[in-house]
Amino acid sequence: MGFPSSPDEVGSNSQFMFKNTKVSRGGAVLLALLLVGSSCFAKFDGKQTNWKGYTKTEFQVDGNAAFVVEPKKPAEGKPWVWRARFPTYHTEIDEMLLKDGYYIAHINTGSRLGSIHALKIWEQFYDLLTQKHGLNQKVVLEGVSRGGLYVYRWAKNHPGTVACIYNDTPVCDFKSWPGGKGQGKGAQGEWKRLLKEYGFKNDAEAMAYQDNPIDNLQPVVNARIPIMHIVTEDDAIVPPGENTYVLKERLEKLGLPFFYVISIEKGDRANGHHFEVKHPHVGYHFIRKYSDFSNPYPVYLRSGLKNSQHIFTQTKKGRVAFLGGSITEAAGWRNHASESLKKRFPDTDFEFVYAGIGSTDSTYGAYRLHRDVLSKGKIDLLFIESAVNELHNGRTRDDISKAVEGIILQARRHNPDIDIIAQYLYDMPYVESYRKGITPWQIAALDRISLQYGINAIDQARQVTNWFRSGEISQKQFGGCHPKPAGHKAYGDMIDHLFDVAWSGPVPTSTKPHLGGRRYDLNSYGHGHFQSIDSASIKGGWKKVQNWQGTGKGSVRKHDKGLDYLEATEPGAELTVEFSGTAIGLPMVAGPDVGVIEWKVDNGTWKSLDQFTKWSRGLHIPWIYMLEKELTPGKHILTLRTTNRKNQESTGHACRFSAFAVNGNSE
Repeated sequence: MGFPSSPDEVGSNSQFMFKNTKVSRGGAVLLALLLVGSSCFAKFDGKQTNWKGYTKTEFQVDGNAAFVVEPKKPAEGKPWVWRARFPTYHTEIDEMLLKDGYYIAHINTGSRLGSIHALKIWEQFYDLLTQKHGLNQKVVLEGVSRGGLYVYRWAKNHPGTVACIYNDTPVCDFKSWPGGKGQGKGAQGEWKRLLKEYGFKNDAEAMAYQDNPIDNLQPVVNARIPIMHIVTEDDAIVPPGENTYVLKERLEKLGLPFFYVISIEKGDRANGHHFEVKHPHVGYHFIRKYSDFSNPYPVYLRSGLKNSQHIFTQTKKGRVAFLGGSITEAAGWRNHASESLKKRFPDTDFEFVYAGIGSTDSTYGAYRLHRDVLSKGKIDLLFIESAVNELHNGRTRDDISKAVEGIILQARRHNPDIDIIAQYLYDMPYVESYRKGITPWQIAALDRISLQYGINAIDQARQVTNWFRSGEISQKQFGGCHPKPAGHKAYGDMIDHLFDVAWSGPVPTSTKPHLGGRRYDLNSYGHGHFQSIDSASIKGGWKKVQNWQGTGKGSVRKHDKGLDYLEATEPGAELTVEFSGTAIGLPMVAGPDVGVIEWKVDNGTWKSLDQFTKWSRGLHIPWIYMLEKELTPGKHILTLRTTNRKNQESTGHACRFSAFAVNGNSE
């Protein structure tokens, strides 16, 4: 399994936006300190050795051995990773970050197991690195095993210093390890050492202790610290059920919805406690996102755009698709992006697939992707936009996760080399959230999946908030969620910035398939497609309306005209349809006269749905209702019928849909 389902919110301080932001006098001083070169601070003094091609300086702090590994060229803001324990274990991510300009640091506090004595030493180390050597005041905490005790004690005591937390099979409750008071094996020697270190007279005092990492978590929640854990489910030393999952549950109850867990089914040694890191890019991208102080825009280059660069340059042909709602349907930012591509690759023959349809979100996108995009041929570059409609359509985190993962899986199955850009366009509720220092949960849910699969992303909503705050552009100038020309151009400028960063350097000599990523939800819509209405068996009351143009009541959007629909206008109409898959829904037009429908799958219980939406009064709005999302894989029969019930604002009992939305292998 992949990341367990959890809402994701992070504070806006997880990434500083220096450009286009007004800075107070005091803030300007801090900003200057963050951005100055290392010459303004003391150089590291101590024994210098070579660590994987980088300079490692070893020294002591209050008698405790410490070291810092320096990048060849420090990144802007001088970000750093603080290894809590076992600094030579699983260094894959550290090596990737060093290459990007991060420092790697560690101080050995022995077997103090996160006690207050250890934290005092940590405070000295932190002050030394930030004040004397100028490393960033926000640090990435990285804990392995018992390192979790140090990481969370520090984060609770000093939450404002933490950019994000990445932990590897961490101890989150010393009663589990070294105590062995639950399912874990424990370590009696370390338990005795812990009793002494913490000043406990006996086991009972230790068991009554109320400041384990899983306790008193409000400071972590208030600081909205992004967290990622990687665990092995068969870990007999530090069982995740007594550690990671308890911590996750408590943090979420307190209101911290940003907690990723990468789950590995089995470890390869040490009673499941150790494992081989096969996909370090996931943790790497997580750390980069929440500790990168250099982006002028909230632009996140993850898997990159090198494949499309190679295709556009070498083959002189390119097919670029834009999947989204009405903001994508409008001639605006998509046209800016298209023109930018034509200017960057003047000898390339481009085909642009504009697949924006008003009111549609990622759920609708996952089912219409093949019809509207992939059927056009091999797609080299795909833009995804749905944030605004996720908000207005009332989608849940589960809806978003299933749909976005489904889009990615389908796109990469169609073309493993496809480059993808996810966009999180603005609406005022998002601005209001960012102004409070909170990432809107819809955007967080979208980016959770993007991060999982290394999808490049642009958080336009965050940047628009920065512009409104700084006064560089006003809301009146920009426009609402449907931008004015100035707003569309601003979106285009952000895309151009991503292009600039992605396509710097040499053109690759070949394409490379993107890494698949671990599945987040086994029921995601990775096989979403439309099944023909002709597959239904009609018992009565339904008719097929070809080339439907509307009813005379309520407007109809152009994309919905001319399709064939199954239509029933009276109560008691019934049909059945056989399908194979794990989900089924109805892409419909929910107009002024729609009523309440009922359905069941196989021999299940009848369920009901009011089709009427808040837009249905005057519009046959394109809408997709997923009736079932997590069926047992295999063949099923859906029974559907109209009823004599309706919304009080509806004028009838109708139901109209153009296909069956099925998540399963199409025939």
